[in-house]
Amino acid sequence: MLDTKSKILAAAIGAAFALPMAAQAQTNVTVYGKLYPDFYHSNTTAGLAGGSRTSSIGPTATGAPSTNVTAMDSPNSRLGFKGTEDLGDGLKAIFQLEMGFSSDTGQASDASAPFSRNTFVGLSGGFGTIKLGNMDTVYKELGDHIDFLGISSGNFMALSNVLSKATFTTNSANSFHLRRTNSFYYTSPTIGGFTGLFDWSPNEVAGNASAGVISTGVTYEGGPIYAALAYEQHKDMFGGSFGTFNNGTTTSSATSTSATPAGLSSKDQAIRGTFQWQFDNNFQLETNVAYLKYTESGQTAAGKFDTYKHYTWSVGARKQLAAWTLVSTYGQAQAGSCTLTGGVNCDTYGLQARMLNLGAGYSLSKRTMLFGVYSYYGNTTGVGSNLQINSAKPAAGVDQSTFALGISHSF
Repeated sequence: MLDTKSKILAAAIGAAFALPMAAQAQTNVTVYGKLYPDFYHSNTTAGLAGGSRTSSIGPTATGAPSTNVTAMDSPNSRLGFKGTEDLGDGLKAIFQLEMGFSSDTGQASDASAPFSRNTFVGLSGGFGTIKLGNMDTVYKELGDHIDFLGISSGNFMALSNVLSKATFTTNSANSFHLRRTNSFYYTSPTIGGFTGLFDWSPNEVAGNASAGVISTGVTYEGGPIYAALAYEQHKDMFGGSFGTFNNGTTTSSATSTSATPAGLSSKDQAIRGTFQWQFDNNFQLETNVAYLKYTESGQTAAGKFDTYKHYTWSVGARKQLAAWTLVSTYGQAQAGSCTLTGGVNCDTYGLQARMLNLGAGYSLSKRTMLFGVYSYYGNTTGVGSNLQINSAKPAAGVDQSTFALGISHSF
């Protein structure tokens, strides 16, 4: 028998497939999707021995043993429906519903929210485009723009693991690479190659109307150049305390990874510049430089999280050779600096991280590609990765190497 979540998912999919037929008379509807399963083999080195020196805010050393796994993965396969309706005088209604699922198991990415990927409705015209719904933030959308075979989204080779996060925790509250619910998203008309973007997502916390996310940026596209500058602010999202609580350290002001610490406030910020050059011989180069800062205030006890800041950067290259696509990316996160309340010393020993990705794809058609990928993620005392092994994230100081072979198909 089907459980409640399965029934909800089945109903949602059935309704979504019925949508194009019901709306065909008045709306132009497109059904689209992508599947990219792969077989991967991953090895992790042993973690730091118990009692080893670590940072003040990172996870403690547990002496986790080395391990490896061979498995099939399909992290971000998707099915979507999008359409437009011409309202006259250059005005259009637009919509999109997109669900994620694992093509290796058939399970939805989130059975309780079938359309958990970019899903919105809005208007488009001479004034630009306005969308309301659940969407990637401007900051996420504008940076790390080089196409890694079209398979890096949500995958182990995603450079966001070092470029858009802190390395002292795997808790997602500190990430500047997320999709936000309750979003208002505006895109301006393009003038002289420049486009402005703004995204606001309230956190819907009673008694705190200012809590939430503001994400904004500007892009320039002209000839061989793509350039972007993006800024994002998280108000009372507590990326520092939720992250340190997740590590089990005493420096956290939080009592869980979700309950807002009473009487405290936080302001986490990130700014990033991206520059990409397209050469005449089907060769692309890209660089990203970012600055991330996490700040909390109102804490009277000593030795609690106060601030953390660090720089991150990446470079990438992509070359097209007939049916072959070759791509490589490399990113680094600096250890940065931190402070604790009450003047207690805070050090970031070993929180630097680095990531290297190499990939090759062979196109069988415009929509189908075979691919192979190698990825390395290195920590000193920190922890960070988008790939779980045996249902657990890597421990402090673990390095991770992964090789994968797969197929990608878009429709």
